[in-house]
Amino acid sequence: MFKVIQRSVGPASLSLLTFKVYASPKKDSPHKTSVKVNELSLYSVPESPSKYVDEPRTQLEESISHIRHYCEPYTSWCQTAMNISKMHLLDFFQDLVLLVLLAFLDFFWLEVQK
Repeated sequence: MFKVIQRSVGPASLSLLTFKVYASPKKDSPHKTSVKVNELSLYSVPESPSKYVDEPRTQLEESISHIRHYCEPYTSWCQTAMNISKMHLLDFFQDLVLLVLLAFLDFFWLEVQK
C-alpha cells in the first residue's frame, strides 16, 4: 500500500534517535477510491464483503437448546431460592456477630464495675 522510507539522525549508540518517516503509494498498486477522514462515519460499518457464514446448528446443539429451554423455569426458581437463602444466611451472621460483640462489651463492662 505505502512504501516507507526511514532515515535516522545521530549515531546508533545513542539511546535517543530521531526518525523521519515518509510514506508514498506503491507504483504497482491499483488506485482505490480514497475516503477522507471527515467522511468516515462513527456509527456505520464500511461496506465490504462479509466473510462470516453462520453454520447450521448440529443435532447436539439443538437438543441442548431444548433441554435448557425446558429447564429454564426450574433453574431460575433455584437461583431465586439460593439468593434468598444467602440473604438470610448473611443476616444471621450479622446478627450473630452483633450479639457476640455485645456479649464481650457486657463482659468488659462488668469487669470494669468490680
